[in-house]
Amino acid sequence: MIYTWFLLVDLPLALLRVIVVLLGPFVVTLALPFSRNNKLPRIAAWWDNPDYGIKGNHAYLTQKAYNPLVKYAGRFPSNWYWLVVRNPANGLTESRMFSVSQADCDYVRHKGNERVDNYLPGWQFVYAKQGWRMYTGFYWFKGRGEYRFGFKLLPHEPGRHRRVGMTFIPNPFKRT
Repeated sequence: MIYTWFLLVDLPLALLRVIVVLLGPFVVTLALPFSRNNKLPRIAAWWDNPDYGIKGNHAYLTQKAYNPLVKYAGRFPSNWYWLVVRNPANGLTESRMFSVSQADCDYVRHKGNERVDNYLPGWQFVYAKQGWRMYTGFYWFKGRGEYRFGFKLLPHEPGRHRRVGMTFIPNPFKRT
C-alpha cells in the first residue's frame, strides 16, 4: 500500500511541485512590486519564504558567498534571486498538500538506512501516516549522485515539529 501511495499520489505531487517552481520566475516577477512587510501578496504565497520573507536571511543579505547580488540586498534583483533561485516555491512548506509536521503523524517509519544525507550514503524509503493520509518519500545518495522524491521525512526525528516539504531531485552529478 505504501509503495502504491508513493507512485500514485506523492510522486505526482512532487512533479506538480516542479511545475510550481518553474512558474516561479513569472509569478515572482509580477508579485514582487506588490509585496508589503517583507512578504509577497497572499495570491503568490507558494513562492514566498515563510521564515525569512522576500529579502532573505542575514547571511544572504550580508555575504557575497551566499548572494551574488549582495550589492542589491533588499532590492528587486536580490529579492527575485532569493525567491526564484535560492529558495524556489518555499512557501509550499505552509501548504497542507505539500508539507506535513512529523509530530502530528501517527507514526514515522522507514525501510533501508535510518540516516541518509550528504556524506552519509545509503537509501531509505520513508513513510508516515496522519489519519487516512500517507506521506512517503524515497532518498538514495551514493556519493556520486542524489535522488530524492516525495516528502523529506526524517525517521531519526519522528517528533519533529517543523514542517517538512517535498522535493523532486534527480541529480546524477552531485558529489560529496
